[in-house]
Amino acid sequence: MVFGLFKKTDPICGMKEEKGKGITKHGQWFCNESCLRKYEAGEEKDEKKHEGSCCCH
Repeated sequence: MVFGLFKKTDPICGMKEEKGKGITKHGQWFCNESCLRKYEAGEEKDEKKHEGSCCCH
């Protein structure tokens, strides 16, 4: 089986959704308030960050 196949990813840092953590707003999942604010400010995903890791904690 492939676990995590249907998990959402944070549109800013690329972190995969963790059950019971994060914020869902604007139809998106965010790992924390910092990424949510960046999204609301119109910032794009930082391609320099490693997929699945969080830049914000």
